Amino acid sequence: MGSCPPIVEAHRGASAAFPENTLCAFRAALAAGAKWAELDIHECADGELVVMHDQKVDRTTNGKGAIADLSLAELRALDAGSWRGAEFAGEPVPTLEEVLALFRPAGACLNVEVKRFARPAAAARLAELLRAYAPAAGSAHVVSSFELDALLQVRAQDAAIPLAFLSSTCGGVATALEHGFPWVHLHTGAVNPDTMAAAHAAGVRVMTWTMDRPERFAHYARLGVDKVCTNRPAEMLAARAALRA
Repeated sequence: MGSCPPIVEAHRGASAAFPENTLCAFRAALAAGAKWAELDIHECADGELVVMHDQKVDRTTNGKGAIADLSLAELRALDAGSWRGAEFAGEPVPTLEEVLALFRPAGACLNVEVKRFARPAAAARLAELLRAYAPAAGSAHVVSSFELDALLQVRAQDAAIPLAFLSSTCGGVATALEHGFPWVHLHTGAVNPDTMAAAHAAGVRVMTWTMDRPERFAHYARLGVDKVCTNRPAEMLAARAALRA
């Protein structure tokens, strides 16, 4: 591991310039050349999985309230773009299925972050969607979470789905090893030669989040990081290309 420059993953899409976790942000990431993107999901009142970071819609839409209390129709009526700029007015709250459908023709993969599952049905729905929109042979969408129980619920639904433990400390490596997860996603402050060596010795790949300084890309490449999650995918992909050249 670490023989190639790290993969670049677009954090909530190209979120440095577009409203996070919206279709326009994901389209921009794909247009920049990103083959991976991270997003966050929550279950709405009628059971659909929608893409948003917060549990409430207040910060990134013109509405108020918890996603769990709102129907998909109510969420669809919200404006998820104007908070970022008038040019994004009317951008809808996407469903996970919509983003999966956008990524499949591009041969791109998603890192689906789960906050928690309120009901077992949500884990089953997630597994169903990931199977239905599986990327090309040789690659796979990843499910990540800070909540160990959420990952174990996904595993119970489909043991073939790659899982990643999210952690802000190097202790996340031990949790990934204990449960046989193929990925650990670590805060940039937790990535160092010791954590990289421990993870790679056990065959666990390492992503670091969230890194928005292209001039630091080479540093993480030297450490052997497998993937860099960034709000600035175009700039980070340029840094990757420069390193390869």
